[in-house]
Amino acid sequence: MTHQAWGQQWQPQPRQAEFVLPDELRGPFVREFTPTSAYRHQISQVAAVLYYRNGGHSVVTVRGAEHHNKPMMGRPTSVCWIARGRHQARFQLELPSRGDRSRFTAGADVNWEVQDFHLAAEKRVVDVERMLRPSLEARLRGISRRYGLDAAQEVDEAIQAELISGRWRDFGTELGLYTEVFIRIDLGRAAADHHAQMVAVQQGSEVQQAIDSANKARILANMEDAQKLISAGETVQYATLLAQDPSRAQDILVELQRQARDQRQGALDYLSNLINQGMVQRHQIDDQVQALIDYGRTVAAGVLPNGLPMAPTALPTPPVPPMPPVPPAAVHGTHPDAIPAPPAPQDDAADRPGHGG
Repeated sequence: MTHQAWGQQWQPQPRQAEFVLPDELRGPFVREFTPTSAYRHQISQVAAVLYYRNGGHSVVTVRGAEHHNKPMMGRPTSVCWIARGRHQARFQLELPSRGDRSRFTAGADVNWEVQDFHLAAEKRVVDVERMLRPSLEARLRGISRRYGLDAAQEVDEAIQAELISGRWRDFGTELGLYTEVFIRIDLGRAAADHHAQMVAVQQGSEVQQAIDSANKARILANMEDAQKLISAGETVQYATLLAQDPSRAQDILVELQRQARDQRQGALDYLSNLINQGMVQRHQIDDQVQALIDYGRTVAAGVLPNGLPMAPTALPTPPVPPMPPVPPAAVHGTHPDAIPAPPAPQDDAADRPGHGG
């Protein structure tokens, strides 16, 4: 604590004849000082709480004194002045509506007077609003959250019923105060806020509808061009990208080259698999294509140790000719020789190039 703060807390005994309570008193705790001589209380606007070294205290007003463990010859070590009379704290509250979607504006008037001067001195109640507002808001929020912004009248009636229910008699007693609480819901403000909320919802809906309509119109306008672009193939698609953003020319060129390499390599791999599977004979391809295939195999040998990949598709194999029907007479014959033997397979070696002399 600084010397200045200590001096403000422990002030010398004031001249009581000159003291007047302010009209707007925030709390009952007025001041604390150290008496320089025997204390005599002479002012009716405040009560004096005297503290003694042994822990006892006295509450003194112009009407008399109440002593609690006062020493016989001891003088008070400090004196606290606590305001007497009835005073009022006036402030505004913001109470949440149902679902915390909005807030009710309410005016609060708390009439207070000190019931226990010693407790008010102990709690140092310098600001009634600051000390009572949290408890007041906690009690009222439980009521206001039951109603929407369009039910301000119902909120006001529910709060009034709560205030007169008798459950608020102890409000402020923990500070040594007796209180009367009055709450007023601002019905005009609530109606205006509700109207503004409805207008905002309507405008938001209209804006969203306009956005949806614009998106739908944009999609329909671009649909024909998109269909033409898809039908035109990759060449036109890449040309469109290049026209839209010429700075991407290098990236588009690299992608086209990569696709061309992949297509060539795929064709070579597919042809190689056809040869390996015997579906295409080596004499059926020209020397240039065969040289290209052999080169591809040499290059891929170190990269693909398991050989070239399988072909993505396979040529259809010729259907096996059905067996000729057996004559009925042969089926009912009694001799095994009556059933004709199937024709012997023909040797097509003569048709192979380089066979025979």
